Amino acid sequence: MARMRAAAPARAGSFTSDLSQSESDEVSKARSRLQLSNTGTRSRELFVARPELGGDKVQMYVCGVTVYDYSHIGHARVYVAFDILYRLLRHLRYDVQYVRNFTDIDDKIIARAAEKGEDALALSARFIEEFHTDMASLGCLPPTLEPKATDFIPQMVDSIQGIIANGHAYAVGGDVFFDVLSLPGYGRLSRRVQDNNRAGERVAIDPRKRSPADFALWKSAKPSEPSWPSPWGPGRPGWHIECSAMIHDLMGDVIDIHGGGQDLVFPHHENELAQSQAFMGACCSDPTHTNAPLISSTAAGVVASRSGGSGEQQSGSSDKPHDFVRFWMHNGFVNVDSEKMSKSVGNFFTIREVLHTYHPLALRWWLVSTHYRQPINYTLRSLEEASDRLYYIFQSLLEVESALVDAGASPFTCACVLESGHDSLLMPTLPGCHSSAGLQQPPREGDICAQAVAALLDDMNTTLATSLLSAPLKAINDLMTTKSGKKQWDRLPRLDEQSRHLQDVLQLMGLWPEEGPPALLAQLRELALRRLKLTEADVQDLISQRAQARIAKDFAEADRVRILLARKGILIMDSAEGTTWRPGMASQ
Repeated sequence: MARMRAAAPARAGSFTSDLSQSESDEVSKARSRLQLSNTGTRSRELFVARPELGGDKVQMYVCGVTVYDYSHIGHARVYVAFDILYRLLRHLRYDVQYVRNFTDIDDKIIARAAEKGEDALALSARFIEEFHTDMASLGCLPPTLEPKATDFIPQMVDSIQGIIANGHAYAVGGDVFFDVLSLPGYGRLSRRVQDNNRAGERVAIDPRKRSPADFALWKSAKPSEPSWPSPWGPGRPGWHIECSAMIHDLMGDVIDIHGGGQDLVFPHHENELAQSQAFMGACCSDPTHTNAPLISSTAAGVVASRSGGSGEQQSGSSDKPHDFVRFWMHNGFVNVDSEKMSKSVGNFFTIREVLHTYHPLALRWWLVSTHYRQPINYTLRSLEEASDRLYYIFQSLLEVESALVDAGASPFTCACVLESGHDSLLMPTLPGCHSSAGLQQPPREGDICAQAVAALLDDMNTTLATSLLSAPLKAINDLMTTKSGKKQWDRLPRLDEQSRHLQDVLQLMGLWPEEGPPALLAQLRELALRRLKLTEADVQDLISQRAQARIAKDFAEADRVRILLARKGILIMDSAEGTTWRPGMASQ
């Protein structure tokens, strides 16, 4: 498989210094078209990198998992969605600081550790490694930084002290609570008014609170629980403060993108916003800090510039209030058979459980086939369809490869591919493909390289981007199987061109198998047999029975065996070289 391209190694140096002027212009043009949905303003906005960071740097923080168990398919949706965004930003040659945290101390972790008779921090460390395994399986690129909550306890204590000093928190018997009523703007991210707010905590409402909506910034130590020293006595941080403190310490006062699942809008992200605003001493009487919508990302960028938002730590307060996040982004819920996924309902699936019978790329394909902001419905049939589509795509690529090699065609190099970071990434609207001899083919209309990038620039429209693969697949099928297609004078370069366009888009979407297409197809076959509780020998026995029936001209029996296999999702394919099978959708 020499013709299939491997991912390019990471590249050192400036993110744009190696580009020609025309390529640099194309990067700028593509950047100017990136629009993202902002939960803070409830609108789709043009994303512009902050000029005070040089115009080439983007800071993105995505809330990570609480590591007390294996991650579930809801987590898969979050991190695949923001992996797509990470890849897109890198494709646009941005220098991306991507931070994703681990909550490694929490009530649930402590309870699970007690249940298992295991040290709480040892349990969380174990599940951090399991999470890394799941993310690698799903093709998610590693973030720039993955801070753990327990490594930032001093920074959290400093943040809490600052919030108290600014009059927005109070200590009670070793605990510290955020005073929600002291902040008129509380609720503006989630559009909730104070009267409708509940505590939103992971524990029951504490009668010592001034308001039921007040939330814990610091929890006093309990017997046998992990604890750290603080001015209020030994204890541990509340859930919400960790992200605010980490962002401030690692990224600065203002970041570009903060992401997570829709369930985090309230209370977690609402509380993060309140904490950061209170810590920075923003004037709460300002009209922009009422329940009015958040200021736009453009305005936030301007204010950040005034306050010195350079990505480094800033202290003190600005003369004007500002939001610490320019774009709040949230993905939709995962439903299972049209019901919300929940452990109590019994429709809860871990990533590891799904990957026991389905390929990771099938799960990723299913995830990206729905727009990230829309709810997605998990069914076994949807995963079967994803597996079937993957098999068809990579089988088509292998058949093109075989045809080109058999014809002795010289390789072609697609000019729409530039190396950037972890993978080969395509630039939009660059010219068509060039042969190794430097003879350029005219660009063809409907180039899916450019179309796929345009789809992703439109608020990460992965649904459209994946649908664009249909056109080159149809073109390949026509060129490979029809009489007219086989007679085309430019059949080989067209096959090569369509194949490379497919590879480009698959790599951009994180859908290219590290192990290569042949291994992927073998794995898809093996997993299909596992789901059917069959072996390769079982299938071959039935294929042999069918072959014997055909030799005996017992075509009714041959059809019976073929239909039997088809109803199981085993599709028989006859050719001059013999009979083979492939997994597919089970017939009714």
